[in-house]
Amino acid sequence: IKKMIEVEVKIPIENIEKIKQKLLETGFIYQKTVVETDTYFTSDHYDMRKKDKALRIRKTENLDTGEVKAQLNCKGPKLDQVSMTRQELETEVGDGETVRKILEHIGFCPVSAVEKKRLYLNKNNMTACLDNVKGLGDYLELEILTDTGEKRTEALKQIEDVLEALGYSMENTTRTSYLSMLMKKEKDGKDAQSNGLY
Repeated sequence: IKKMIEVEVKIPIENIEKIKQKLLETGFIYQKTVVETDTYFTSDHYDMRKKDKALRIRKTENLDTGEVKAQLNCKGPKLDQVSMTRQELETEVGDGETVRKILEHIGFCPVSAVEKKRLYLNKNNMTACLDNVKGLGDYLELEILTDTGEKRTEALKQIEDVLEALGYSMENTTRTSYLSMLMKKEKDGKDAQSNGLY
């Protein structure tokens, strides 16, 4: 099991191909393209959302190799006011469907699924993810995994430098998860429907 601090920022973008080219020009190297399906869980006895935590099973299909695998993740509360930085625990699991049944057996139920096509690029210790999220559009995530809180500031500075090279700043980032965005969109749609807006 890996226990790490995930220093991460997320930013909405308009053109994945353009950002990919800029990242390649600044030394990032293409790793892989995958489809990730994240199923999130919560329960009455442990409300993940109220605790600002996330529990999920991620199914990953590698579009380059055809390999399919699953992992279980638990993310802690956000650690600062400017980024998506959290402590993260994750481990690969043999069978995502069995893990789902175990979670349901102990009172956790699936909330929602987030599906995205994701391109991974790497440069030194930084990962860039170019995401096309079903129902939400295109985003760039930049992340560095550190093992101590002291390295967080340095990691955030490295991420800020890359953002600036791409023509963005920390003001352009969002601290809202894809799950929260989709749930808000769903709720707004239902509200609009009940108000007779469409």
